[in-house]
Order: sequence, then C-alpha cells, then structure tokens
Amino acid sequence: MTALSKQQIYELSGRCEKMSSEQFRRAWKDGIVDTADGKMTAEFVNHYNAKLNTCFYLLTVASASTLKRMLFDMNGGELYGEYLGPAIVESPSASRPKTCRVESFYCASEGEWGVLVRSYMED
Repeated sequence: MTALSKQQIYELSGRCEKMSSEQFRRAWKDGIVDTADGKMTAEFVNHYNAKLNTCFYLLTVASASTLKRMLFDMNGGELYGEYLGPAIVESPSASRPKTCRVESFYCASEGEWGVLVRSYMED
C-alpha cells in the first residue's frame, strides 16, 4: 500500500469528521433523549486511522445506571467493539461490565476496554 501524503490524510480526516457528525445528528440530534427511566445522553469522537485507512466512530451513551460505548468502522459499518457496564462504579465487584470486547479480544473493565480501543483511535 502506498503511503498517503499529509494532504490526503487531512482530506480523509475531514471526510471522517463530516460522516461521523452526520451519523450522530441523524441518530441522536443534540445528544439528549428523554426516556421512561430518565435522560440518556450521547456523545461521539471520530478518528481517521491512516495505518488502517479507516474512519472510526466511537459512540458513548450514558443513562443514570448504564454506560455503553461502541466503536464502529464508518466506511464498512462494522462494529469493532462494545462496552456495556455500570454508569457509576460503587465497588470493584460491581464494576464488572456485562459486555466488554474489541474485535476478538475480551476485557474485564472499562479501563481495559480503553486500552484496546486506543490503537484504533490514535495513530
């Protein structure tokens, strides 16, 4: 694979930002949804990973009791990883997530999930 120029990376990063912003607005409008259980908030970050030539979209959705994070490939729509755990960690035993994986790697905490996601969200 031919290395991309700085200009190409800049342009692809801009496209990634635009695609991610549009996806978020379509799904979440301003990022706040009222539910029967209270407010749910959503936010996102995106990153164009030049090594993988992929636009990644990291969505975080929080309610009073749960925290969900999902890492998507914006080009292929593939879910690369997900985390579902408690919103507030009261004790180490209560902090075990229900779901914690990135591709074929499983994790036991939000911190471990963050370490696994870092290689996609940074160059």
